[in-house]
Amino acid sequence: MASSGKIRHLSRKCNTCYITGDKKELFTCSSCRSVTYCSKECQRADWKKHKPICENNSVLESRLKEHESTPGGLLDRLMLVDGISLYELDQRLEKWVRFHNTTLMAATIQALRLPADLSRARTHLLYVTLAPRGEAEHGGSPGKFFRVKDAVVIDVKDAMARKSPWPESIMQLRQVGAEMEGNGRGTIAAAMIECPPLAVQTVPFGSLTELAMKKTMLHGTWKSFFMSHVEQGKRPRAILDRRAR
Repeated sequence: MASSGKIRHLSRKCNTCYITGDKKELFTCSSCRSVTYCSKECQRADWKKHKPICENNSVLESRLKEHESTPGGLLDRLMLVDGISLYELDQRLEKWVRFHNTTLMAATIQALRLPADLSRARTHLLYVTLAPRGEAEHGGSPGKFFRVKDAVVIDVKDAMARKSPWPESIMQLRQVGAEMEGNGRGTIAAAMIECPPLAVQTVPFGSLTELAMKKTMLHGTWKSFFMSHVEQGKRPRAILDRRAR
């Protein structure tokens, strides 16, 4: 069973007012666990926009859970690392993305060269392929659940030509990006994460502005930096170097 794609909004900002977690305590949507809010008021205000994504993620998770007890689900356990199910693999991926969220954002900004041209957020994506690691390697640490096989930049037009759920995920991404730009809250970039047999999953990074990008230096070593820190299961202390103000 191959799962359909999820969109994982795991940034440490309120999904409505964009206040950051270092300024106000945030909580996660209890249904899909993919977005955060600073208040119930912000959560209610965002519901119309978030509802399709929330329901999609929740349905996909339920299907994976139900698949565990089927003959196909039992067969999955014979083939997947550590004898886990597809549902458990998906849960590991969620924890891995949450752990490396800031690193993924920095890699996306650098790979797409957004400090030089923010408009590339609309035309390009970072495509990251993963391989699961066994207990002997990860030792229960979410940051080491997967290793990066490769990370490359792909054109959105090429991504739209791929099989489902690529087109659907990108259309959702475009809708969210258009709303964000329309409200004057910057633009959105994304990393597409794939770990077969799970389908590709979208990790968007919003509120990217020209001002913020002007303070960010480009580094040609982003890929080795990214892969090294994921391999070590580490969160870098300083992800983005800033120019002196």
